[in-house]
Amino acid sequence: MEDLSEVNIEEIQRVLGVDLNVGLGKREVEHRLKQYGYNEVPEKKANALILFLKKFLGLSAWMLEIIIVLSWILRKTSDFYIVTALLVFNSVLGYIEEHKASSAVDSLMQRLQVNARVLRDRVWTMVPARELVPGDLVRLRSGDFVPADVRIVTGEVGVDQSALTGESQLNKRSQQTTLSIPVRL
Repeated sequence: MEDLSEVNIEEIQRVLGVDLNVGLGKREVEHRLKQYGYNEVPEKKANALILFLKKFLGLSAWMLEIIIVLSWILRKTSDFYIVTALLVFNSVLGYIEEHKASSAVDSLMQRLQVNARVLRDRVWTMVPARELVPGDLVRLRSGDFVPADVRIVTGEVGVDQSALTGESQLNKRSQQTTLSIPVRL
């Protein structure tokens, strides 16, 4: 897909094969989903064994490992077994806690799924943002998350920058900074 940020709207309609009054059809959406995939950044899951073995790396683990080696060389078997058990216990506990935290983040990500209003077959419908395809006509309203790279066809954009600049924290009564960009076709 070429960069369409500088191309006029008529050319974009032609390249993407979309009518601004109709939107995309169901079959075309399915075809584009197969062609381009979902509107998401694929996550690579690390191997669980590698994550566990990484728990044996780091300053604390290395210190315990040095103690284990010295205990073995000096034939202090009780120290060897105690420190080895401590190292393994610490690694298992760290792995379990990290796995729980990762599961909690995954659960939150599923709950915070962003939806988008799109025009498909002349009807505005809500779809998960991950199912957007190139050529979808997305309706954005005040307060909406922008669910994908979009090109504004009609309307204007207002941006509340107060959260970015820290203005809202400095003076809650101060007027919000906004940026309005009229859109020309």
